[in-house]
Amino acid sequence: MPSLPPLDIKRKINHAPHVVLLGAGASLAAFPSGDANGRKLPLMRNIVEVVGLGELLAAHRIHENHEDFEALYDSLATDNADPELLRTLEDRLHAYFAAMQLPEQVTLYDLLLLSLREKDIIATFNWDPFLAQAFRRNRSIRRLPKILFLHGNVEIGACREHRRSGFIEQSCSVCGKLMEPSRLLFPVKHKDYTSDPFIRSEWEQLQDALERAYLVTIFGYSAPVTDVEARSLLLKKWMENPTRELAEIDIVDIRPREEIERSWADFFVRQHYGIFSDVKQTTSFRHPRRSCEAFAMATLQQDPWTENDFPPVRHLEDLHAWLYPLLKEEADELLSGKPCTNI
Repeated sequence: MPSLPPLDIKRKINHAPHVVLLGAGASLAAFPSGDANGRKLPLMRNIVEVVGLGELLAAHRIHENHEDFEALYDSLATDNADPELLRTLEDRLHAYFAAMQLPEQVTLYDLLLLSLREKDIIATFNWDPFLAQAFRRNRSIRRLPKILFLHGNVEIGACREHRRSGFIEQSCSVCGKLMEPSRLLFPVKHKDYTSDPFIRSEWEQLQDALERAYLVTIFGYSAPVTDVEARSLLLKKWMENPTRELAEIDIVDIRPREEIERSWADFFVRQHYGIFSDVKQTTSFRHPRRSCEAFAMATLQQDPWTENDFPPVRHLEDLHAWLYPLLKEEADELLSGKPCTNI
C-alpha cells in the first residue's frame, strides 16, 4: 500500500513539499522578449549567435555546427582543446548572463515564487539571474520557497570553507569573507555533481525534497541526453518516495505530447501526471501557496477547493497585498481553501 502524505486534516495543511524543476525553456517562456533592456535569453541552439562567440571560435579554426553548443563544447572539453579558449568561452558566457536584469513589472518568476511556500523547492538548471533576482525583490514576504541552483548561477556565490551560500555580494556568516562566484557547470556529457561542495549541497537538498514530494512540476526542462547524471539522480530519489503512487507530476513543455511522455515515462505512475503548454494551467498557479493541500483535498478527501488564480496586476506591491489573507492563514497555521477576494 502506498503511504499517505503528511496531511493534517484539522488544519488542512499538507506538510509534503512541492518541487519545481526549471530548465532553459522556463526562462524563455517567462522572458520571450529578453530582459529589462531587451537582452535576448540564449538557448543552447543559438547561444553562439546571441552571445557573439562566432569570431572567437573561427579564430581557433572551429567551424562545427554551432546550433548544437552542447555537443560542440563537449567535443572541445573531451578533446583537450586549448584551455585558454575554454576559459574565454566560459568568461564570456558568465559575463553575458550576469548583465541580465529582471523587468520592473510582475513577471512569471515572481508569480512562480509566490505560488509556493517555505516547505517547497524551486531547483533550476539555468545560469540566468532571473530567479535569484525575483527572490531578492520578494523576500519581504519571508515565507518563500527554497531556491536551488543545480548548474551554478551568475547571481549566487559560496564560501566553500564554511559551506555557506548566498548572493554574490553577501559575506560568509562565519568568516566574513565575500562569497566566491559559484562554479558554472558547462554542457559536457558527464557532469560532476559531487566534487564542488556548493553543487553537491544543492543536489542533496533537491534529492531530499524529491523523496518527500507530493507534487512535482517540471517546467521547460527536457532531461537532455548530455545530462545523464542529472536524470539518474532525479529518478533514484523519486523512486524512493513512499507517496509516489498518490503524488502527481506536472510537465510544462511545448513539444508534442508523445515525445514528452517518452522522455518522462520512467517517472510516471499510471496516469498520475499532467502535460501543459502554459505553467499558469498547473496546480500551483490555480491554487497559489496551496497546491499540495488542494490536490490532497480533491483526491484523498473528495473535497475539491475553488480555484484561486493570481490577479492581473503589474506592480509587486499590489500582488503582495492580494497575498495577505493567504499569508495570515499560514501564520495562524489554519488553512481555509477559500479564494482571495481582496482585489
